[in-house]
Amino acid sequence: MTWTVVVSAGRVDELDLGVARGWIVADSFILGRCWGGIRIQRDMTLSETMLLARLITLKSALACVPIGGAKIGIAADPSTVDKTDLIARLSERLRRLGYAGRYIPGTDMGFSETDLRTLQRQLRFDTRYTLHAGEGRLSKTGMAVAESLVTAINAVSELYQAGESETVALQGIGNMGSAAAHLLNRHGYGIVAVSNKYYTLLDKRGIDVEYLLDLTKHGDQCLKIYADKMPGSNLLPPDHIFRIEADIYVPGARPLAIHDAPRCKIIAPIANYPISIPQAQLLEKRGIIVIPDIISTAGGAIGSAISLIDRNFEEIKRYIRKITFLNMAKVLSASHRKEKSLIEQAYEEAGRRFDMLRRLGPAGLVAYLKEWASVGDAALLIRLRRVLTHRL
Repeated sequence: MTWTVVVSAGRVDELDLGVARGWIVADSFILGRCWGGIRIQRDMTLSETMLLARLITLKSALACVPIGGAKIGIAADPSTVDKTDLIARLSERLRRLGYAGRYIPGTDMGFSETDLRTLQRQLRFDTRYTLHAGEGRLSKTGMAVAESLVTAINAVSELYQAGESETVALQGIGNMGSAAAHLLNRHGYGIVAVSNKYYTLLDKRGIDVEYLLDLTKHGDQCLKIYADKMPGSNLLPPDHIFRIEADIYVPGARPLAIHDAPRCKIIAPIANYPISIPQAQLLEKRGIIVIPDIISTAGGAIGSAISLIDRNFEEIKRYIRKITFLNMAKVLSASHRKEKSLIEQAYEEAGRRFDMLRRLGPAGLVAYLKEWASVGDAALLIRLRRVLTHRL
């Protein structure tokens, strides 16, 4: 077996898009590739873009997926910006900077699956190789992340002996939040509160999740419509989601959204870096379990990687569950042994795995094979490497 040189240095490029300012941050290239979503928000900054790119590097490394982390951040209002013009300018800029064929884009806040397919066509990216296949009430990307979220929660309950957890407060009802609500509901968890940028919907009896998901076609007004139609439910300001008492709190918005202690037993993120490591350490000392975001949100990375080698979605979900449970078990064991917080241990392990690639090159990638072998299919990594070293 012949392995190529694995890791090369990353880069930061400013994107002059005419109608908006933006940045592409390639935190690292592995096997010549990097990947990450495109986030469009009015207050997007270079620092947030850099943070998110590094988190994708760490998330991928912890899941032993040999692709570098990247992110595109665009400072614009996604509801008013001319997306057709923006995407045309973005694709032209990416080609000029040499990212075509090296950067694999994905969806994120303000950048839908329809937007992604438009960009893929303009970059002549083979859309067969993507988890982002079709837009509907529940996206495959959202369901992949939901699989890692639910698996991580179940692993904590089983291995940490955290006791019964039944109720959930969920921040966000976009692609990720909708899928999380659907899958948590299917697994028997009661969703008692959901928030978006305008409201927090509260119903202590339990929200009718499928009815709420039907209302998401109305956009940000779905929570208000639900409250108007369902007696006993209440609308509160959006930041009240942090004050709702529930067993599990699921943050699903921007980085560092959590400053105080939510009234819960477990924090299980579907957002990247919703809490700082020092704050997570403090909460764990107070008895709140903080599941590392680079484990609970890794389903999208794992699923996207396996989709590159043409596995069906049911197979993809099985691998997400296996890898998530294995990583959660390892982090739980090591954190207990070393007397560290879960999030601190997870980030340390992810950094160690990435450093293996950076220092050892091909030998470091061989170590990734052992992790894939432990979930039953080292051949997946070999096939993934072959795909990544050819033009997608």
